[in-house]
Amino acid sequence: MAHVASGNQHWLSKPLPILQSSRNHIIGMVRRADRIKPAEIAEVVLQDPLLAAQLLRVVNHRNKTSLSADISSIESAILLIGVVPFLDRFARHQTIESIMLPAMQQEYSVLLKWLFHAQLLRRLAKDFATQRYDSKVDVVQVSALISPLDQILALLNKASNLALSDSTSDTLKLFQAWDYPTAILDLLSVMAEPTPRYALHKALVSLMSSLDKGWWQPEIPAYLQTIALILGQEVGDVWRTVTKFMLRLTHQLGDQSAFYSSARWLAMQPGDWPVPHVVVAKPEATPVVIGKDVLVERMQALHLAGMQGAPTNQVMSLAIKAIADGLGMQRIAFALFIAAENSLRSRYVQGRDADGLRQLILPLEEMHLFTRLLQKPSSIWLNSGNASQYQALLPSEFREQVQTDSFCAMSIFVGDKPLGILYADVGDQAQVSDYQYQHFKQISTLTSRALAHNARRKLAI
Repeated sequence: MAHVASGNQHWLSKPLPILQSSRNHIIGMVRRADRIKPAEIAEVVLQDPLLAAQLLRVVNHRNKTSLSADISSIESAILLIGVVPFLDRFARHQTIESIMLPAMQQEYSVLLKWLFHAQLLRRLAKDFATQRYDSKVDVVQVSALISPLDQILALLNKASNLALSDSTSDTLKLFQAWDYPTAILDLLSVMAEPTPRYALHKALVSLMSSLDKGWWQPEIPAYLQTIALILGQEVGDVWRTVTKFMLRLTHQLGDQSAFYSSARWLAMQPGDWPVPHVVVAKPEATPVVIGKDVLVERMQALHLAGMQGAPTNQVMSLAIKAIADGLGMQRIAFALFIAAENSLRSRYVQGRDADGLRQLILPLEEMHLFTRLLQKPSSIWLNSGNASQYQALLPSEFREQVQTDSFCAMSIFVGDKPLGILYADVGDQAQVSDYQYQHFKQISTLTSRALAHNARRKLAI
């Protein structure tokens, strides 16, 4: 058995953890195990370098006969284990998140970057291998996927609950101890025979590492040239392929990849770049404390109240707090629809100079703006751009008592029944912004949903 670095001794006897997202996918497959195909499972495995490495370990580090073959294909490994045994094994597997969170949030963020690199490397390696009609595409893509495991395991080794004294990592020797196929070990080795497959793998891994620092790194053209020569293409074609896959993966992962995707550098234009320098903070400088997002907190509280079946008065109170604290609106009111009177009457009012709102009673016999809002769930944003169009539709009682040129309002429904109208403005001299209006609509929608959870209870207004 190869000598394994002390930081990796733990992984000789313990299984590698996997991503929580991988386990979630596998748990979802358990319920339809009789209809799952190995290729479908392989797609999940090939998104997670630790799961791929653990699977190859299981199938290759087994008792073998002289006729046993090395397994380097993920789909073949799943076929060898069996779909049901695979799902049963990994549906209960330990996850990365259980080891690192919440105590190691910073290290976990770095780990996400390496996971992104692993996925991008795998996709590019598969595409390039297919272009050159490589006979071992499975070997190429798996080797690319697990190539960043040195950095990933070094981060995992720092987890306090593993109690490892050394975080250094040499995964090649770990893979040798697990009896990985020679074809994979050769690609991951430093001293392997310089075949086109090996040269392509090394150039691609080095290219991705450099791109993380920015596309203007001086060594990047050489890596692109190497790949272009092996593929028989122009350097520009190789670069277009790299950026295409980089952007595609970044879009698939969404906002979570914004801080670690190499695509973040692509928007920067060529030109002279200043020499990086370190800015040393003055000792007397006061650290900036970033507060919690009040709007998010208030909206979460409103959502939770709805899930718990909170009474109507509590829901409306939370809605008004979300609008006031999260959006900075000055005058807020909820006008209740009184069916017996066919009118709207103010019930919950908050804000300075809001006496007109507190006394507001709007008859609904005539067709006006608020009558229309009560016909179906809808909203209105009165502003300087549409004031001439909508002012004439406002009831005279509202114009006289509220006196504002800009506000937003939305009807609140419980099921198909109108409950009333939620109203907010920023004072009689200011305009409601688009940001405030869009989030006001979100809060109003959350309010309707929260009230729907409690629709069978008596309205406590």
